[in-house]
Amino acid sequence: MPTKIAEKIILFLLRASGGLIEGNKNAYGMKYWIKRVATYPAHLRHRLGFGVQSPWAFYLVRFVLREKWPFYAFDELKTLRRQLPKNASTFSQKHDERLFRLANWLKPDRVFVVGEECPALCAIYLGAYSKHVEVTCLCEQMTTAEEGALDSRDVNCLCGDVMTLLQSQCPANGFGCLLIALKDKAWQLYDYAANHTNDNSMFVVEYLDTQQGKMLWKRILDDSRAKVTFNLGRTGLVFFDHKRTKMNYDL
Repeated sequence: MPTKIAEKIILFLLRASGGLIEGNKNAYGMKYWIKRVATYPAHLRHRLGFGVQSPWAFYLVRFVLREKWPFYAFDELKTLRRQLPKNASTFSQKHDERLFRLANWLKPDRVFVVGEECPALCAIYLGAYSKHVEVTCLCEQMTTAEEGALDSRDVNCLCGDVMTLLQSQCPANGFGCLLIALKDKAWQLYDYAANHTNDNSMFVVEYLDTQQGKMLWKRILDDSRAKVTFNLGRTGLVFFDHKRTKMNYDL
């Protein structure tokens, strides 16, 4: 009985903190969510924008990352999401909608999504804000369903060694928006891409809750090229504007 009560308290706190994904208490494992609840008070200040001195960072936290109002595109994207097999959705709907909000705010001309497995929905959500954005998905393997979904949204799909593919696709003016969903080779890919950025570049780094992800994030925080970073728990955001003071926000 005490265990049940404790679990209910944890689930209540998760909903209050915005951590519970689509009502699935096992979305990332209960151990992960217990840690999120335990560290929630430490992150509360920046999570609500308090203590964020930069107007640019404050706007990003309060009106992009914490925005609750839906976009018209969400209905169409939700329908597409239902048509794909359940195992095709690596990340939650809430996560992918946040990617849409970030892309809509940043408005990159080109988007690159890299993963061992094909993060198809990530690529689709990042490119859904405009019909004119060019989206390229680089992965080591892809299912027929994922390939069909990407083709229906005019997303370029390339399979093979992701490092070689990224080097062949490097834009002359640098990577505007790059999502890295790798558990291996993540630092090598980040290190290469970070040498090809501009002041508007944004990297989205996934799997920070894994051992490899924690080590990767520590190296990124120590990287002088990364100017402003946001730790969202499982996801990290990296910005490279050289005019900004180096700063990390734990949300």
